[in-house]
Amino acid sequence: MKVKLKSVVLIVMAAIAILISVFTAVTLRVDAESAAAEPEQTVVPHEESDGARGIYTSLSIALNGGDGKVWVTVKNAITIFPATVQVIVELYSSDEYFESYTDMTLVSRVSIADLDMGKTITAEGSTGGAEKYWLGRARYKVDSGAWKELNTGTYLFDKNGNYLGLGV
Repeated sequence: MKVKLKSVVLIVMAAIAILISVFTAVTLRVDAESAAAEPEQTVVPHEESDGARGIYTSLSIALNGGDGKVWVTVKNAITIFPATVQVIVELYSSDEYFESYTDMTLVSRVSIADLDMGKTITAEGSTGGAEKYWLGRARYKVDSGAWKELNTGTYLFDKNGNYLGLGV
Protein backbone atom coordinates (compact mmCIF):
# COMPACT_ATOMS: atom_id res chain seq x y z
CA MET A 1 0.00 0.00 0.00
CA LYS A 2 2.82 2.43 0.85
CA VAL A 3 4.53 1.70 -2.47
CA LYS A 4 1.33 2.48 -4.41
CA LEU A 5 0.81 5.70 -2.45
CA LYS A 6 4.40 6.78 -3.11
CA SER A 7 3.97 6.00 -6.82
CA VAL A 8 0.78 8.06 -7.02
CA VAL A 9 2.42 10.98 -5.20
CA LEU A 10 5.43 10.85 -7.53
CA ILE A 11 3.21 10.77 -10.61
CA VAL A 12 1.18 13.76 -9.38
CA MET A 13 4.35 15.71 -8.54
CA ALA A 14 5.81 14.92 -11.97
CA ALA A 15 2.61 16.10 -13.68
CA ILE A 16 2.67 19.35 -11.68
CA ALA A 17 6.34 19.88 -12.55
CA ILE A 18 5.56 19.37 -16.26
CA LEU A 19 2.64 21.82 -16.11
CA ILE A 20 4.78 24.44 -14.38
CA SER A 21 7.60 24.06 -16.87
CA VAL A 22 5.18 24.33 -19.80
CA PHE A 23 3.54 27.46 -18.41
CA THR A 24 6.79 29.14 -17.44
CA ALA A 25 8.17 28.48 -20.93
CA VAL A 26 5.41 30.62 -22.42
CA THR A 27 6.53 34.17 -23.14
CA LEU A 28 4.60 37.04 -24.53
CA ARG A 29 5.93 38.94 -27.50
CA VAL A 30 4.75 42.50 -27.68
CA ASP A 31 5.60 44.70 -30.63
CA ALA A 32 5.02 48.41 -31.01
CA GLU A 33 1.88 48.00 -33.13
CA SER A 34 0.03 45.65 -30.79
CA ALA A 35 1.33 46.73 -27.41
CA ALA A 36 -1.91 48.40 -26.33
CA ALA A 37 -4.13 45.60 -27.62
CA GLU A 38 -2.23 42.58 -26.33
CA PRO A 39 -1.94 41.93 -22.61
CA GLU A 40 1.38 41.69 -20.85
CA GLN A 41 1.55 38.30 -19.23
CA THR A 42 3.31 37.41 -16.06
CA VAL A 43 3.78 33.97 -14.64
CA VAL A 44 3.80 33.92 -10.87
CA PRO A 45 5.04 30.64 -9.44
CA HIS A 46 5.22 30.87 -5.69
CA GLU A 47 6.65 28.70 -2.99
CA GLU A 48 4.64 26.80 -0.46
CA SER A 49 4.38 28.68 2.81
CA ASP A 50 2.04 28.80 5.76
CA GLY A 51 -1.42 29.40 4.35
CA ALA A 52 -0.38 28.96 0.70
CA ARG A 53 -2.61 26.63 -1.30
CA GLY A 54 -2.07 27.49 -4.95
CA ILE A 55 1.15 26.55 -6.71
CA TYR A 56 0.87 28.56 -9.93
CA THR A 57 -0.91 31.74 -11.02
CA SER A 58 -0.76 33.61 -14.33
CA LEU A 59 -2.11 37.17 -14.58
CA SER A 60 -2.28 39.43 -17.63
CA ILE A 61 -2.65 43.20 -17.91
CA ALA A 62 -3.93 45.21 -20.90
CA LEU A 63 -4.48 48.91 -21.58
CA ASN A 64 -7.28 49.77 -24.04
CA GLY A 65 -9.58 52.66 -24.91
CA GLY A 66 -12.56 53.92 -26.88
CA ASP A 67 -15.67 56.11 -26.59
CA GLY A 68 -13.77 58.84 -24.74
CA LYS A 69 -12.41 56.44 -22.12
CA VAL A 70 -9.23 54.49 -21.39
CA TRP A 71 -9.17 51.39 -19.20
CA VAL A 72 -6.75 48.87 -17.78
CA THR A 73 -7.86 45.26 -17.29
CA VAL A 74 -6.20 42.51 -15.27
CA LYS A 75 -7.20 38.90 -15.88
CA ASN A 76 -6.43 35.80 -13.84
CA ALA A 77 -5.66 33.53 -16.79
CA ILE A 78 -4.93 30.44 -14.70
CA THR A 79 -4.51 29.35 -11.12
CA ILE A 80 -3.43 25.79 -10.39
CA PHE A 81 -4.99 24.60 -7.14
CA PRO A 82 -7.13 27.00 -5.15
CA ALA A 83 -5.49 30.28 -4.20
CA THR A 84 -6.54 33.70 -3.02
CA VAL A 85 -5.37 36.31 -5.53
CA GLN A 86 -5.72 39.81 -4.08
CA VAL A 87 -5.46 42.51 -6.81
CA ILE A 88 -5.31 46.32 -6.86
CA VAL A 89 -5.61 47.93 -10.33
CA GLU A 90 -4.64 51.55 -10.95
CA LEU A 91 -4.93 53.78 -14.03
CA TYR A 92 -2.67 56.83 -14.43
CA SER A 93 -2.59 59.66 -16.99
CA SER A 94 -0.45 62.64 -17.87
CA ASP A 95 -0.28 65.39 -20.48
CA GLU A 96 3.44 64.66 -20.85
CA TYR A 97 5.29 61.38 -21.38
CA PHE A 98 6.63 59.73 -18.21
CA GLU A 99 7.92 56.19 -17.81
CA SER A 100 6.93 55.92 -14.15
CA TYR A 101 3.46 56.08 -12.65
CA THR A 102 4.94 58.13 -9.77
CA ASP A 103 5.16 61.15 -12.10
CA MET A 104 1.59 60.74 -13.38
CA THR A 105 -1.89 61.44 -11.96
CA LEU A 106 -3.93 58.60 -10.48
CA VAL A 107 -7.25 58.52 -12.36
CA SER A 108 -8.87 55.36 -11.02
CA ARG A 109 -8.20 52.59 -8.50
CA VAL A 110 -10.20 49.40 -7.96
CA SER A 111 -9.47 46.30 -5.94
CA ILE A 112 -10.74 42.80 -5.30
CA ALA A 113 -10.00 40.47 -2.39
CA ASP A 114 -9.91 37.35 -4.61
CA LEU A 115 -9.71 37.42 -8.41
CA ASP A 116 -10.89 33.96 -9.46
CA MET A 117 -9.45 32.12 -12.44
CA GLY A 118 -10.88 33.38 -15.73
CA LYS A 119 -12.22 36.59 -14.14
CA THR A 120 -11.14 40.19 -14.80
CA ILE A 121 -11.03 43.49 -12.93
CA THR A 122 -11.01 46.85 -14.75
CA ALA A 123 -10.19 50.44 -13.80
CA GLU A 124 -11.32 53.11 -16.26
CA GLY A 125 -11.17 56.85 -16.71
CA SER A 126 -12.38 59.56 -19.06
CA THR A 127 -9.96 61.21 -21.47
CA GLY A 128 -11.58 64.53 -20.61
CA GLY A 129 -11.58 65.29 -24.32
CA ALA A 130 -7.78 65.57 -24.43
CA GLU A 131 -4.93 63.57 -25.89
CA LYS A 132 -2.99 62.04 -22.99
CA TYR A 133 -0.42 59.47 -21.99
CA TRP A 134 -1.79 56.53 -20.01
CA LEU A 135 -0.28 53.79 -17.85
CA GLY A 136 -1.95 50.82 -16.15
CA ARG A 137 -0.54 49.26 -13.01
CA ALA A 138 -1.56 46.29 -10.90
CA ARG A 139 -0.32 45.12 -7.53
CA TYR A 140 -1.21 41.59 -6.51
CA LYS A 141 -0.57 39.00 -3.85
CA VAL A 142 -1.13 35.25 -4.12
CA ASP A 143 -2.16 33.65 -0.83
CA SER A 144 0.28 34.81 1.86
CA GLY A 145 3.08 35.57 -0.62
CA ALA A 146 4.78 38.91 -1.19
CA TRP A 147 3.17 41.75 -3.15
CA LYS A 148 4.20 41.88 -6.82
CA GLU A 149 3.56 44.37 -9.60
CA LEU A 150 2.53 44.47 -13.27
CA ASN A 151 2.63 47.54 -15.47
CA THR A 152 1.54 48.23 -19.04
CA GLY A 153 4.12 50.85 -19.89
CA THR A 154 3.11 54.32 -21.06
CA TYR A 155 1.02 54.76 -24.23
CA LEU A 156 -0.56 57.70 -26.02
CA PHE A 157 -4.35 57.82 -26.59
CA ASP A 158 -6.34 60.53 -28.37
CA LYS A 159 -9.30 62.45 -26.95
CA ASN A 160 -11.67 59.68 -28.06
CA GLY A 161 -9.65 56.97 -26.32
CA ASN A 162 -8.07 55.65 -29.52
CA TYR A 163 -4.58 54.20 -29.24
CA LEU A 164 -2.04 56.43 -31.02
CA GLY A 165 1.18 54.61 -30.23
CA LEU A 166 3.98 54.07 -27.81
CA GLY A 167 4.61 56.83 -25.36
CA VAL A 168 8.13 57.59 -26.57
